[in-house]
Amino acid sequence: HPLDGYYYPVKLGDTYALQIDCAGKENDPDWEQLSLQEQLQEIKQVVLKHTQDLSGEIGENWLVWGKLVSPNQDPEAIAQVCYEALEIVDQPEWKRDHKGKGTWHGATLFELERPDMTLDGLHCNHQVIICLFPHDKTDEELQKILGKLYRDLLQLFHYRNKILWVYEQTRQLKEALKDSSRAIQKIVDSLPQRLTSSTLNLQQLQQDLANALSVYHYYQTNLGYLQEHYATVKINTENYQRRTQAIAQRDPNSNLEFLIKFSRFATEKYLTQIKSNYQGLSAGVKPLENFIKTVEGIINIEKTKNERTLNKTLAIASVGIGSASVTAATISEQAEGMVKTILPVPVNQQTPLINYWTSFGLALIMSLSIGLFGAIITALCVGKHK
Repeated sequence: HPLDGYYYPVKLGDTYALQIDCAGKENDPDWEQLSLQEQLQEIKQVVLKHTQDLSGEIGENWLVWGKLVSPNQDPEAIAQVCYEALEIVDQPEWKRDHKGKGTWHGATLFELERPDMTLDGLHCNHQVIICLFPHDKTDEELQKILGKLYRDLLQLFHYRNKILWVYEQTRQLKEALKDSSRAIQKIVDSLPQRLTSSTLNLQQLQQDLANALSVYHYYQTNLGYLQEHYATVKINTENYQRRTQAIAQRDPNSNLEFLIKFSRFATEKYLTQIKSNYQGLSAGVKPLENFIKTVEGIINIEKTKNERTLNKTLAIASVGIGSASVTAATISEQAEGMVKTILPVPVNQQTPLINYWTSFGLALIMSLSIGLFGAIITALCVGKHK
């Protein structure tokens, strides 16, 4: 027997959703013999069959509607039977999960919810709306009412799930930023030890600066995401408020306080909490900014000192080498004459090898001495102009 229902994908802004409608089996005598609990279980299995590989990542909403058989039936008792028979969540408990009650077009509505308590980036929130119409509503009236209700609730569920999902993202961002804040404090606390050590390790400071810049980029990026999430929650909360007002206007006698209170809760808790987190965590980046500026300044000063030292060394070495070179070029003949005087060579006799070595050594010693003297004079002059 064919199922009475349909399913198709829906795109709601930047979100994809799957809408499923099922009322059981058509023209099946056996279906009519089943109890309410058995029928609901069958319908649930049909829905789950189409969603087992497509579990919602930001939320799941169920609308269960029906018509009472007689005016003597208690809508809340029937709703409780439906909720516990469906077992949409593990171990359903009416008293614990029941969040609110209202009326709309003569129907009594009940809201039940099992919040997602796991901080994993996926908001597996389960919300159930049970809508029970009075026995005297005609099928034509129900078709007209439900046609509008489906469209309104589809948007309302979207805004609600988006708010809850994005808020969970902010909780994860908060934890990530707190971890980064601890890393920032550790980096900042290391600076005094670096500066008071006997020798300033420029390479270590450069590594500290690289680490600080990496943490700074990560921290600022997450702060930006937190600010974006605040805007997303604010926009969806405002859209949720407008949608609930539109639903209420379709029936002036309605009571949808149980839906309206969610937008107040989102404003008072979620938006306030995100804003407070952003302001508090934004202050945590200031010490890191000061650290980066301080280390950059120290590195620049040390580089300037090193460059000056190098230039001074080059100047001293240049003068010394230049003096030695000039001396070596001009004193070689004089050294040779001095050696001839000290170690005369008889006429018609070949000059001994020792004379050449002595001449070379004397010229070398004199040129090095003059070069060293020039370097010392240069060093003293540079030191005076420091």
